[in-house]
Amino acid sequence: MNEFLVRNNFLGKDGFIWWIGQIPDVKAWPPQNGGNWGVRYKVRIMGYHPYNREDLSDDDLPWAHVMLPPGSGTGSVNTIKQVRFNPGDIVMGFFLDGENAQQPVIMGAFANSKYKEFIDGSENLPFTPFSGYNEYVKKPPKGVLATSEIGDNSNDANKSPTGLSPADAKKVNPDNPAAKRTSDGKVIPLPCGTEGEDSKGNKGTLNKIKNAIQGFVQFLQDLKAQFDEGLEYYRDWVDREIDSRAEQITKSLTKTISGMINSLFKKLTPILSKGLDLLYGSVYATVFAATLNPVAAHLAGVAAQTAMISAVKFLQDQIPCIVNQILDKVFGLVKDILKSVANNVLNFVDCVADQTLGAMLNGIIGLVDNALLPAINGVAKILQFFEDFSVEGLLRNGIDALLGLIGLKTCSKKDQKDKYGACKYKLGYGPIFQDEPDLKGIIDNANTAKAVSTAARVAGFPLDGVQDIVGAFDFISGTVKDPNFIGDLGSCYTGPPVFCGPPKINIFGGGGTGASAVPILGALVGEDRYKTGSIISVKITNPGSGYTFPPFVDVVDSCGQGYGAVARAIVKNGQVDTIYVVSEGENYPVEESIPYVVESVSVINPGQDFADGDRVVDNQGNEYDVKIQSGAIIKVTPINSKDVTNIPVLEVISKNGSGAILAANLGERPPFDGEVKRVIDCVT
Repeated sequence: MNEFLVRNNFLGKDGFIWWIGQIPDVKAWPPQNGGNWGVRYKVRIMGYHPYNREDLSDDDLPWAHVMLPPGSGTGSVNTIKQVRFNPGDIVMGFFLDGENAQQPVIMGAFANSKYKEFIDGSENLPFTPFSGYNEYVKKPPKGVLATSEIGDNSNDANKSPTGLSPADAKKVNPDNPAAKRTSDGKVIPLPCGTEGEDSKGNKGTLNKIKNAIQGFVQFLQDLKAQFDEGLEYYRDWVDREIDSRAEQITKSLTKTISGMINSLFKKLTPILSKGLDLLYGSVYATVFAATLNPVAAHLAGVAAQTAMISAVKFLQDQIPCIVNQILDKVFGLVKDILKSVANNVLNFVDCVADQTLGAMLNGIIGLVDNALLPAINGVAKILQFFEDFSVEGLLRNGIDALLGLIGLKTCSKKDQKDKYGACKYKLGYGPIFQDEPDLKGIIDNANTAKAVSTAARVAGFPLDGVQDIVGAFDFISGTVKDPNFIGDLGSCYTGPPVFCGPPKINIFGGGGTGASAVPILGALVGEDRYKTGSIISVKITNPGSGYTFPPFVDVVDSCGQGYGAVARAIVKNGQVDTIYVVSEGENYPVEESIPYVVESVSVINPGQDFADGDRVVDNQGNEYDVKIQSGAIIKVTPINSKDVTNIPVLEVISKNGSGAILAANLGERPPFDGEVKRVIDCVT
């Protein structure tokens, strides 16, 4: 019998015809989508529609309604969750009109797997895998959102941006450095040591400037990690940051420049006084030799001194004007120096801050010298008796004046470094230890760099740009990018790390000294020099002495690629007894893989209400012998020694006990000498 004769032509009574198809290129959507009714998408259905656009264009494909999933709402009472398909998506559905196949409905879609290879090109061919990004939905910058189009359950699917600074995110995953807008990685200064004892507020000026320079380099690192340097607005962003940092640094220098000018005039006062005496004596001797008349010689000497009064007064009157003149020009000077930092410095290191300070020092000395030149020429007759006198020479040879310039006093007593804790804190990482500023080194380098530029000018080959003004500093010439370069100022490499060694543990604060430790890494990923891991334990190599409270524990990664590790110390009898890991972090460089075992267990908190028979186990399969006294855990000893690859999490299995906190201490596996069945502690 003809099949058509028995059709009911009623949905659900003529069979279920399902299909698989593909959402076409977005160019086929705009003419109809958005202005019409319903939730619909164009679809090219396999087996029903041709595999080319010549026989059937995307514009002529049927519209398919979308079946909304439960819980998404339908729009009633303002409730609906939008359904979103993208070009290239593979969808599945059925025909409302059965074998007539003219009314398709989309029931769902298949997720993209990590094995799907998108075909790049200007033409998205039917039934070939192509990207959902198009002229209407642009691919986001790598630094903003992970550009993965994978939707399966693999680790590569739709990665969320990491909670790191853009620069650190790029170190973790150069191919996909998406990062959240976060304060993590920002370094903020803290009051520390005896800095607050300086009643004039000058003691912290040097560190304020260094922190501003470090913040500027951090900004550049984050910007470069997110955007191409050739971007039209990239330079504008850098210039705005330079203006902001230059204003910040100039404000920090205001009081110190004023103090330096006053200090300079205090040094000039006895020189001018002595010069007036020598002028009188010179004129007196000349007139007396010519006239043999002491009265005439005396009057001539006094007249010569009187003639210089207006010149000396003019010099004194220039003090407030000179300060304002210099401050007006310091802003431009600092901007030029920061531009060199932006062009040549890739990573912040202390020597860059020291060289930058030295460059500012030389520039300000030059500004003072030029500003005073007219007034100094007016008293040339007084200063003629002092061979090779110059304002610049007076400043460079006067250590007190130079230290006054950068806002510090000379003092034979050396402050105890970080006596009360860290001087900086890196958000998301922890406290940062830093050495005291090398004031003599900054000044010596400033003098050396200026001497080199002066020699080049005298030889007829002046250095380019700002170097001729502030000196031949490495961060200006660009040699800081060369790891093998050693110049007159030593080595100051600021490029990408040449070698990434394992992280180090820095212990400071706590009132004591001498404690040291090394990290133990596990949860390893990658191979060879790309191998990284997490810090699963910290082994104390020296407990130190004199600690009155727990010191800071700083995990230092010379490459700056590891992040997230947090460790804390416990002090007993003035020594660092235990360092336990709070968060193991990730992405720390690994030099070599060593098998580790649980060596001992530290009882952070003994807990309460424990009883004999309670057990301690961990997530690595180790078991432990437990000593309990008065309901508290007083000692835990490992029984077996399985290799540990991740941070051991110890659990006390007890019916009534609670509150115990235990930390496993790891060590290298000892040489094999028979199997240890059980360790019995005979000491109660």
